[in-house]
Amino acid sequence: MRISLYSVFFMTVLAGAPTVALAQAPAAPPAPPAQTPAEPLAPIINIIGEDFHVELQIGAWVAMPSTVQYSDTESVTSTVNGTSTTTVVNGSLVDFRSLLGMKNQVFPEGHITVKLAPRHKVRGEYIPAYFKQTKIIGADFKYNGQTYLSGQSVESTYHWTAWHAAYEFDPVTVDRGYLGGMVAVSSLSISAATANSAQSGTASVNIIMPGLGATGRYYVSGKLSVSGDFLFFYLPGNETSTHGHMIDSQFYATYNINKHAGAQIGYRFADTGHTWNSPLNTGSMTIGGPFVGGTAHF
Repeated sequence: MRISLYSVFFMTVLAGAPTVALAQAPAAPPAPPAQTPAEPLAPIINIIGEDFHVELQIGAWVAMPSTVQYSDTESVTSTVNGTSTTTVVNGSLVDFRSLLGMKNQVFPEGHITVKLAPRHKVRGEYIPAYFKQTKIIGADFKYNGQTYLSGQSVESTYHWTAWHAAYEFDPVTVDRGYLGGMVAVSSLSISAATANSAQSGTASVNIIMPGLGATGRYYVSGKLSVSGDFLFFYLPGNETSTHGHMIDSQFYATYNINKHAGAQIGYRFADTGHTWNSPLNTGSMTIGGPFVGGTAHF
């Protein structure tokens, strides 16, 4: 009888063991991983002035030349007693600023940009500069086959016209601006003349040059931007062939009053040099100065 009771007790304990195990409290879930704090978002500004198809800029440039030099060699033919003689008169390198009295002047300038697509633009620029002055010269010089003597009153003009057309592609565009590159072509046109009471002469050149450049714009605020353009034009050659170069750069700030109109202030710098092979004609010019103007967006 005791053996039977012990057997029943032992079997009851074994049968209840799994029930006790299942009744235990479940294990706590693993703690979630710590979250990395989100990076602060850049402030979003409302850009005024970039939503356009055509951008037109018109300004007044205070041109302050530091170096303006020009020379012209001509073949002069004279006839005496029926006999013609040709003489080559080598021109002097005439300094239009120090010798002929060239002064600072204000000239108009115009720029146009047409946006073909968000990253593609075509651009154009035109600047006519015309200097005219009269001075009693302090040294002899030869120009256009003629000789001018010290002490004479000489009237001189210097007409420099530069235009370029460019294609612009902006590989970098952000919400506050862009950076781009340009492929361009430029026409350098120079005409210089001297005259006194007895004689006058004019020499001129027109050289087409290819070029490359860079441009960029950054919006300091929604209405205020700073921009810069740099172009380098170059026509290769040697001492006996036509060649030349031109650097054209500008840096300016624009305040857009609204999406259609704004005001600009900046600084422009230009440096040119050329050699024309026949007749030999050489020149160089370095000129810079501030400009003010306005811009319109359509």
